[in-house]
Amino acid sequence: MTDWKKLSIYTSAGSRWGTRPLHEAALAIALERGLYSAIAVEAQAGFGPYLAIPTANRKAMASDLPIEVRIVDQAPAIEAFLAQEAEMLQRCIVTLEDIEIVQYPA
Repeated sequence: MTDWKKLSIYTSAGSRWGTRPLHEAALAIALERGLYSAIAVEAQAGFGPYLAIPTANRKAMASDLPIEVRIVDQAPAIEAFLAQEAEMLQRCIVTLEDIEIVQYPA
């Protein structure tokens, strides 16, 4: 049986890595490394240790919405991503879960 992991990276639309939004940089790195699956999901609202929900100005909130990047692959690939991108992820909430893939695309 293969040991699959799901890595979740919680950030915001305003977080940057170099010249790119952090979530776009994470997706590009995952793609370059040939990881199995990666998506970025934008939330409607939320907060984290470095974020607050700006309720007075919905336009301001729209420019810095929370984003979750989910990456799925086998354990060694996820562990390598975490080790090599530790600096990029310093200000993110990062979770790691064991998962079972029950259906593969044909």
